[in-house]
Amino acid sequence: MGWTPLRERINQIPLVLAGPILRRTEPNAVTVWIALKESRTVTLVIFDTNKKVLITGRKKTTQLGDNLHIVAVTAKSSHAVLLYGENYLYNLAFDPGETLAKAGVLNLEGSIAEITYPGYELPSFAIVPNNLKDLRLIHGSCRKPHGESMDALATVDKMIREALAKDPKKRPHQLFLTGDQIYADDVADALLFMLMDASQTLLGWLEILPVVTNPEHLNPGKRNYLATYVAGLTASLNKINRISNIAKSHLFTFGEFCVMYLFAWCDVLWPQLEDLPTFADVHPHASQFTKGKAEFKKELKYLQNFRETLKKIRRALANVPTYMIFDDHEITDDWYLNMAWCDRTLSKPLGRRVLQNGLLAYAICQAWGNTPDEFEHGKSGAALLQAAQVWATSQGQNPESEEEITRLIGLPFPANIRNSHPRQVSHSKDSLNWHYTVTGPGYEVLVLDTRTWRAFPGKEFDFPGLLSEEGCNQQISAVIPPKDAEVTLVISPGPVIGVPFLETIQKAAKAFAETIGSAAWGFDPEAWGLEATAFERLLAALALRTSPANKGRVIVLSGDVHYGFAARLQYAATNPFHYSHSSNTEMIVVQFTSSSFKNEVSGTGGSHSLHKKGFFPIEAIKHLPTAEILGWNNQQEKELEIGVIDFLADEIFQRIPWKIKGTPAKIDLVQARSWHRLLEITQKPEWWYRIDFILGKYEQVREPQDSDYIKPQYISAPLPGEEREQYLEQYLAMAKNYRDYRGKKGRGKEIVGLNNLGEITFEVVDGKQVAVQTLWWQLESWDKGTFLEPFPLTKYEVSLEFDDREHPMSDVLKDCL
Repeated sequence: MGWTPLRERINQIPLVLAGPILRRTEPNAVTVWIALKESRTVTLVIFDTNKKVLITGRKKTTQLGDNLHIVAVTAKSSHAVLLYGENYLYNLAFDPGETLAKAGVLNLEGSIAEITYPGYELPSFAIVPNNLKDLRLIHGSCRKPHGESMDALATVDKMIREALAKDPKKRPHQLFLTGDQIYADDVADALLFMLMDASQTLLGWLEILPVVTNPEHLNPGKRNYLATYVAGLTASLNKINRISNIAKSHLFTFGEFCVMYLFAWCDVLWPQLEDLPTFADVHPHASQFTKGKAEFKKELKYLQNFRETLKKIRRALANVPTYMIFDDHEITDDWYLNMAWCDRTLSKPLGRRVLQNGLLAYAICQAWGNTPDEFEHGKSGAALLQAAQVWATSQGQNPESEEEITRLIGLPFPANIRNSHPRQVSHSKDSLNWHYTVTGPGYEVLVLDTRTWRAFPGKEFDFPGLLSEEGCNQQISAVIPPKDAEVTLVISPGPVIGVPFLETIQKAAKAFAETIGSAAWGFDPEAWGLEATAFERLLAALALRTSPANKGRVIVLSGDVHYGFAARLQYAATNPFHYSHSSNTEMIVVQFTSSSFKNEVSGTGGSHSLHKKGFFPIEAIKHLPTAEILGWNNQQEKELEIGVIDFLADEIFQRIPWKIKGTPAKIDLVQARSWHRLLEITQKPEWWYRIDFILGKYEQVREPQDSDYIKPQYISAPLPGEEREQYLEQYLAMAKNYRDYRGKKGRGKEIVGLNNLGEITFEVVDGKQVAVQTLWWQLESWDKGTFLEPFPLTKYEVSLEFDDREHPMSDVLKDCL
C-alpha cells in the first residue's frame, strides 16, 4: 500500500495511542501513564491476584491537541494496602463500560493480550520484596531508534515472561531508565517525517518557531543550519570542531518532542513495516543519485529493527514499575555542558524554544510518572499542566502561558547564571525539581538531576561540576535516609567512576581546544572525575549520610557512555571534603554502568573497540586500572607540603619536599610511585580511597567445538539464584562467535560494548556480601547475518565487605608515616 499520512489512518487507530506504562509504585499508591486520542476521565483500579479491588483513583486527561490527551493517573490509599513481595493486577476504565478490553480502546479487536502475559488476564506487577537478597532491578540507557543492532530494552519482556512462568516472586521489581530515553538531536530523516506528520494530526496546529522564516528549512534532513547557527545547538560539532550533519533532523517543535515519546514506547502510530516512508516520500525533490540516499537506506533498516520490537517493549513497560531521569539527548546533545554552551544557546530565541519544548515534553511524558504528587492540585506540576493546556489551546500564541511554562520548567537566561554566586544553573522559586527519591525495605534510591543543578567554576570552556554545592545539598545531604537502609542506590546518568583511559583523552582534547579558543564539543567533556571539587563533594556527601553507623554502602547505576562495566571505590575519612568538623566515616561505592540499549557503534574508536580490547586499547597493558587517592581540604589554597620524595639521579639518591596545590589537594599514589623513587607522606591525609575496576566473572563452562552447528532455538535464561552453567552452555553452543563471551586472554569480560541491559541483584558469594550486575547482550547465530536473542552473559560480582582482602585499604596508606 505504501506510506499513508496519519490523518487518513486516525479513524482506524484505537483510543490508546501509547501505554499503559506502569510508573511509580508503592504500598499505598500506584501510577499509570497513558496517551489517548480523545479526552477522558481515566479510572485506575488495583486488584489482588484474586481480582479483589484494593485501591482506585481517577484523573482527567490533559489536552495537548485535538487528538492528543495524556494523563498519569494514581490510585492512592491513606495507608499501605499492597504488601511487599506480592503480585498485583490493574485495569483502566475510561467511561462506564469502557475498559482496556473493549473493542477500539487498546486495539480494534478488543483484546488485552498484547499487554498481558500467559496466565494473567490483566497487566500485573510486584511490590518490591522485604529482603535485599530477593530484589531484582533493571537499568539501562541510550535508546536511539536508528542506532545499530537490536534494541536491548526488549529483553525486559523476556525477563518478565520467563519469571512469571517459572517463579513469579523473581520477576523484575523496578526498571530504571537512566537517560536518553529519546534522541532529540540525532533523528533519522524518515522518523522526523513521520513525527511531523503525526504531530500535525494529533495536535491539530502548527507551531510557529521564532526567527524561522522559511518553512522548507524545517524539512527532514534540512535542519542542520538552523540547529547549529540559529539555535546555537552543538550536536553537529564533531571531535575536530567541524560541522557534521548530525542535527539534520533535530526535533524543534513541542509536538515533535511529544510524539517522539509515543513512537518510542508503542507501535500504534507507526505504519506497517512495508509502509514506512521511502526516500522519495521524505525527499520528493532530491535527485535519485544524491549521496544522502545510502544514509537514508541505512537509517531505515535500523528503524525497521526498532519498530519490530515495540510490541515487546509496550508489554514490558505495562508490567514493571518504571522510573526515569533525563540525560542530554532528551533535549539536545551537550545540554548545559559549560558556561560557553549556556551563553551560546540560552541567548538565542530558537535555542530557548527547543529547550522549552524538550523540557515540557519531558515533564509530561517522564517526570509526571516519577513524582505524581508534584502534579497534584496546588503544586508546580499541576500549574505546568494547566499552562501547557492553555498554550496548546492558543496554538502556541499565548505569551503569558509560555512565560509561565519557562518559569515552571526552570529555563534560565545566561545573565541568571552569570550573576549567581557561585556560578551555577539558576532556579526560580516554583520551578519543578526533576530529582527524586524511591524507598524500599533495606534500600533507598537517590535519582540525581546532573543537568539543571550544574556549577560552572573557572573559565567558559572549563569542565562543569555536575552538581553544584546547593544541588548536592538538595539532592543528597538534605535527604534523610530510612533507618533500615542497608544500601543507597544512586542513579547518576553519567558514571561517577569513569574509565581512566577515556577521561585522559577528554582532558587532552579540552587542553588542545583551549589553545584555539574553543571547546572539545565532540568529546563530551563532562565526566564527574574531570571536575575535582564536585567529585570530592559528592563522595563526602554520600559518606556523611552513613551516620550513626559510619559505614555506608552505595551502588551507583549509570548509563550515557554506550558501554557497560563495573568498578569499586572504598573510601575512608577523618575530615571529609568541605566538612567543618572531623568525622570518621567509611564507605564502599560500587559503580555499575549499562549502556546503550540501542546505540552501539562499530568501527575504529566505537564501542565495539572497547568490547574487544577492554579498559586499555594497548595490548601490552595486561592489568586492570586502579587508583589510590589521598586528599586534603587545603582551605587556604596554598602550596601544601605533604611529604618527601627520594629518587635516584646520577646514581645518587636525592630527597626533595613533596608539595601539591589546589582545593581539594589530591595525589594518586599509583601514578606517583615508580621503581626509581620512594615516597614518604608526612602530612596525614584527611580522606583516602582506592578505585578498582572489576573483571567480569569467567565461568568455567564447556565451550562448543568450531565444527558444531546447532540450529537456533529458544532457551530460557537462568533466574537469580539458579545455577548458570547449563544455560550458558546451551546458549554458547548456538553461537558462532562464542569466544566473544570471554574477554582478553580468555579471562572474564572487562567492557561490554554491544547493546546491553543491566540486571542488579544482591548475593552472598564465598561468604561475602556482593552486589551483582549481570549484563544481557547477544552473540551471533551460525545462520549468516542473524543474532541470537540477548542473554545474561557477563556477570560482575563486587564485594560489599569493608575488609575484603582483594581490595586492601592498607595499601593506600603504606607510604604514610
